[in-house]
Amino acid sequence: MANTTFNGPVRSQNGFQTISVDSTTGAVTTTSTIGAATSVTTLSATGNITADSNQAVVAGGAAAFLATTTAGLGIYVGSGAPTVSAAQGSLYIRTDGSSTSTRLYVNTTGSTTWTNVTTAA
Repeated sequence: MANTTFNGPVRSQNGFQTISVDSTTGAVTTTSTIGAATSVTTLSATGNITADSNQAVVAGGAAAFLATTTAGLGIYVGSGAPTVSAAQGSLYIRTDGSSTSTRLYVNTTGSTTWTNVTTAA
C-alpha cells in the first residue's frame, strides 16, 4: 500500500505513522511512528506501560527510562552497584539489593558517582 493520509483512526499489520500538516505551507511532519522500533513524541495511557521487556538486567546498570532533554537524566536498572554514567539526579534501582542501603541510588555528580538512598525495611 502506498502512503495514505487519513483523518481518523487507522489499523495496520505493519505499523503506522501519525503526521501533522502545516495549514500555511502544507508541509507534512511525522509526529510518531509505531512499529518494530517505536518512537513517540507524547504518550498518554490508562493502565500499564511496558518498556524494554526483552532487555536483560545489566550489571552496573542501563537506562530504563530517560526523561527531558537533559542528556542521561532518567531511571536506571541493574544488578550490583551502579557504574553507569548518568545525569545528576538520575535514579538507579538495584535488582539484587539485599539491604536498606543497597536497593536505591541517586546520581550526585553527573557521571558515575552514585549515593545510596536508605530505604525502609
